[in-house]
Amino acid sequence: MQGLDDRTFMALYGGAQGPMGTPMIVFSLLGGGWAALALVPLIAWPGPSRVRSFARALAVAIAAQALLVVGIKAAFGRVRPWIALGLPAPIGEPHDGSFPSGHAAGAFCVATFLAMAMPGFFPESPRRARWLSAVAMIVAAAIAFSRVYLGAHFPSDVLAGGLLGGAIGAAAGRAHRDVAQKWTPT
Repeated sequence: MQGLDDRTFMALYGGAQGPMGTPMIVFSLLGGGWAALALVPLIAWPGPSRVRSFARALAVAIAAQALLVVGIKAAFGRVRPWIALGLPAPIGEPHDGSFPSGHAAGAFCVATFLAMAMPGFFPESPRRARWLSAVAMIVAAAIAFSRVYLGAHFPSDVLAGGLLGGAIGAAAGRAHRDVAQKWTPT
């Protein structure tokens, strides 16, 4: 498996100076977790309580996947590809475990949460909900790809992170949608 992971990594690696370096850096920074701070004003939103409920449920999902990622990284302790293969360090020079990718886990947690919860948030506009969900999935995929391109993760790291985050996001989004539907007048 490691041989396939190494070969796939080398086929996708471009580094910060590669032809797609700048957009990959932007996607990597977007997926760094700081974007979750955008939920803070939504949690305190003075408007409809459905916004606060949505933001709280998403914040809990993000926190849960982050805690799992930290625990799994500590258990596996996989060396980052830039260190293992002697490549230039990506931005931030991450030295924690490589498996699984926290960026991919967080991005797919948010994207799948949105895919599950958005139809309930925009019941009058299912097309808008699908469009926002599709955009979130594309951004999540770009964030995950950026981590391999920049040398921060092996492909299996982002695959595992995406699956972990996606599972947590789907469960939390479904739970939020189901609870919100019980309280929504018909």
